[in-house]
Amino acid sequence: MTVASYADTLLRDAAARWSEREALVHHGRRWSYARLRRATLECATVLRSLPVEPGESVAILSGNRPEFVAVQLAVHLIGFRLLLIRPSMPRRDMERHMRGSRSAVLVFEAAHADTARALSGWSRHLLSLGPGTDDEPLFPHHEVGSVHGPVTDAGSDRVRTVLFTGGTTGESRRVVHSHGLYDSLRALVGSEGLATPGERRLVCTPLAHVSGHFVLPTLMSGGTLVLHDAFDPAEVLREIAAERIETLLLYTGFLERLLNDPGLSRADCSTLRRIGYGADPTDPRLLRRAMDHFGPVMQQLYGLTEAGVVSLLQPADHDLERPGLLTSAGRPAPGVSVEIRDGSRRAVAPGEVGQIWARGPGVMDGYDDLPETEQPLDDGWLLTGDLGYFGAAGHLFVLDREADAIVHGGTGQSVSPAQVTGALLDHPAVVSAAVFGTPLPGGGESVCAVVVPVEGARLDPDDVRAHVLVLLGRPHMVPDRVDMVARLPRTALGKVDRVALRRAVADEKGQLSRAVVRDSHTSRPGPS
Repeated sequence: MTVASYADTLLRDAAARWSEREALVHHGRRWSYARLRRATLECATVLRSLPVEPGESVAILSGNRPEFVAVQLAVHLIGFRLLLIRPSMPRRDMERHMRGSRSAVLVFEAAHADTARALSGWSRHLLSLGPGTDDEPLFPHHEVGSVHGPVTDAGSDRVRTVLFTGGTTGESRRVVHSHGLYDSLRALVGSEGLATPGERRLVCTPLAHVSGHFVLPTLMSGGTLVLHDAFDPAEVLREIAAERIETLLLYTGFLERLLNDPGLSRADCSTLRRIGYGADPTDPRLLRRAMDHFGPVMQQLYGLTEAGVVSLLQPADHDLERPGLLTSAGRPAPGVSVEIRDGSRRAVAPGEVGQIWARGPGVMDGYDDLPETEQPLDDGWLLTGDLGYFGAAGHLFVLDREADAIVHGGTGQSVSPAQVTGALLDHPAVVSAAVFGTPLPGGGESVCAVVVPVEGARLDPDDVRAHVLVLLGRPHMVPDRVDMVARLPRTALGKVDRVALRRAVADEKGQLSRAVVRDSHTSRPGPS
């Protein structure tokens, strides 16, 4: 018996329960659920008219617009494999992934036509989305060929999605998910999950990233997605009031920019019920500012491209009387199991640091660009690549990416970048910081820190290093060098760009500040 896909269930609900309710809003365009259903079936009809073989992919290269959602639902409805191409990805990564993923069709919006043409050698069919007006078809330049019978659901076992890792610790990988990812997201509808029924959510992170999938529970429960092309703090603050926004998800860097926007004090944010945040460790001082301004609405999300949502720190746990919890990633999400294991894959006791393993319906099938022997999977468990521990009350604490751990060149001891970063952030004149290792000629690594001072403050590197020594008490944890910059470079997905920082340090010759600022500008989160 065929089990219905999430796409079929959503479209049935769109027809029977929420037909005239607003589903998607973008630049003044307002799509009802009925309009979303029509667009999805139109797209499915066009795709079914093309000679696409089982196992081939339909790629989409588009920013945050209603048609993106329609294409995703259509691809899954008819059982093709969905390949999500982020417009912010380096061209070489796009080409590599298109070449390796058997892409038969590339759907693109006009803004990315030049990129689509450059990728055309790895796809047999190019489909250009129209301008999005209601009186034009989804693909105005394409004539639909013959289709035998109505569009029907191919079933949940045919659903496949390929997402891409950010590549912050190495080469970007293709992550293959089956329908379990969507089952896990449906389980996150409710007050303790990611969406409450009927909510209005602002989306300013890319739909083509796993964080874009985290907004699906809103549509699964009859809510409204207000789509922004990119994150702009002033626009977000304006839109919260104009569209009566109740929920939004922000990368940690976005949250910092929102709190620093000069219009924050005048903005009406009274409709907000939840602000999700994640992607990078968050300074507790920043969280306190957010809680002071927005109230008890903060919810931390720890998730992975490979596993979906792993854990949630709920608003009730953002408690200033329990400040230690502010550095926690919360408790495992519904249906998710988490274990901390040592290098021999044995579970360790609470409080002991080890590798974070996760199991649940949202765990990937695997990387389709790695052989079976190199997959980080073991009997349904995923080796996340993160280090952490469980507190006595069962809260998960995530420390570092295992690949970011530093082997101190002088002592051979392990240095946790997260611990050193926390000590740096405790300095009253430090706004933000990043810690990383650079290789030494004799083996091991040098501990490097880059900090952003409070505006107008003059920081002495030796004073900063002394501060770290007092807090941590271990000389090998003290940075060998401390550089000051105006801002930290970030990737298009909002994470601190340690690759840019290491490159800047390697290039040295007194150019660190200029190199970091240049990379910060070119890597700044942009239109997606």
